[in-house]
This record gives sequence, structure tokens and C-alpha cells, in this order.
Amino acid sequence: MIRLRFIALVLAIFTPARGEDAPAAATPPPLTEYMGRVIAQTMHWSAAGWLIRHKRDREEASVKMREQLQLRPGMDVCDMGAGNGYHAMPMAQSVAPGGRVFAVDVQPEMIDLLKGRLAGQHIDNIVPVVGLYHDPKLPEKSCDLILLVDVYHEFSHPVHMLAAMKKALKPGGALVLVEFRSEDDSVPIKPEHKMSKAQINKELAANGYKLAKEFDGLPWQHMMWFQVADVPAAPASSTTNPTR
Repeated sequence: MIRLRFIALVLAIFTPARGEDAPAAATPPPLTEYMGRVIAQTMHWSAAGWLIRHKRDREEASVKMREQLQLRPGMDVCDMGAGNGYHAMPMAQSVAPGGRVFAVDVQPEMIDLLKGRLAGQHIDNIVPVVGLYHDPKLPEKSCDLILLVDVYHEFSHPVHMLAAMKKALKPGGALVLVEFRSEDDSVPIKPEHKMSKAQINKELAANGYKLAKEFDGLPWQHMMWFQVADVPAAPASSTTNPTR
């Protein structure tokens, strides 16, 4: 009897409490294809200089793209796949005062590069977040808008990420995808780093999102707003600029 009591005491001490110290669930296996599309490899942090190349705005019209977001002071937004902060830093200025930018990246080295660029810039409303490939680590109902520039097509866990971002959106919030156009052979990007509107719509709709509006005025990219499907969407609109 004494021996049994001793064993029970040891088990009580060293067995983790359910929901407290229990080991985290295993990371789900990554995908290489999704809904007929090949998933591209994530760009390595060592190539981060390409993200802040001098001709990027001329090639991608980045300033015009950010203007379409209509950011305002006090908004809480996310730059998903923020890298070294090419978009996050000007976005932070647009939502100040009172707003913040969650700068999420799965590579800690990218976040370190972002912090280095922030040094001496007097920008104090960026929240750096080292996310996981299946979890962006965003607080629930924290974002008015989540921007994904040339990053969604690299998600190895698209279903998990779309579900997590849905939880992170505030009521009426929007997911904005900017992706290189696969319909345009003149866009000088590898095919696996491009997406068509049809493919984007198919994948987002399958995960509980609906298209709210589009902007077709960027040189190389689609720009598409999505809202959670059970939330009334903004009036659908599109520019008259033809898609190249």
C-alpha cells in the first residue's frame, strides 16, 4: 500500500497538468502543392537586399499600392511576410498616431534586419513578430487589415494560415493579397511565384473568404481585397485599367 501511494505521488508531481505544461501539438506537415498549384520556396533572408532595391517602386508601384490601402491614424494592421520592413515602415507612419503594425516573418533573421533598419528612425509603433509556418502568432481580432505582398504563394500551410488570419481580423477587416500575375508572360518572375486571379479566388473561397474589391492599376501584380465570407463585403469595384 505504501509503495502504491509513493508511485501515485511521483506521478502527480511529474505528470503535466492538462492544458498547462503539456507538450505543444506537433507542427503539421508542409505541403508542396495546393489546389493544383505548386507552392514556391520561401525566399531566404540572405537575399533580403532584393526587397529594398532602388528600382522596386518603379517596377511594382509600391507607393501607389500602399495608397490603395487607405490607411488612417489609429488603424491596427499587419504586414505578413514583412521581411526587412520595406512596407511595414511606411505603413507604420500612415497609421500613427494611435495605430500599430504587426510585422510578421517566419525567419528571425528577417526580423533582426527590420530592427536594424528601425534604429534611429523614430518609428515606435511596429510590433515585430516571429511567426511559425502554420501560425502567424497574431492576437485574436487585432487587425483592421492584413497585407500579404508576394508571400501567400509561399505558404507551406495555406489552410492553417488562412484560418489563423481569419481569427486575427477585426469584424469587417480585410485580407489584401498582392501577387505577381501568372496571366502575364511579360512579368519577369518565375512561374511558381505568380498566381492568377482564378487561382487566388478558388483558394480563398475554399477557406471562407469572399472577394470584396480589386485594383488592377499595378504594373506587375494583382491586388485583391478579401473579407470573411459571413461578413458583408464592401461594394465590389475595380479600376478601368486593363490587366496586363
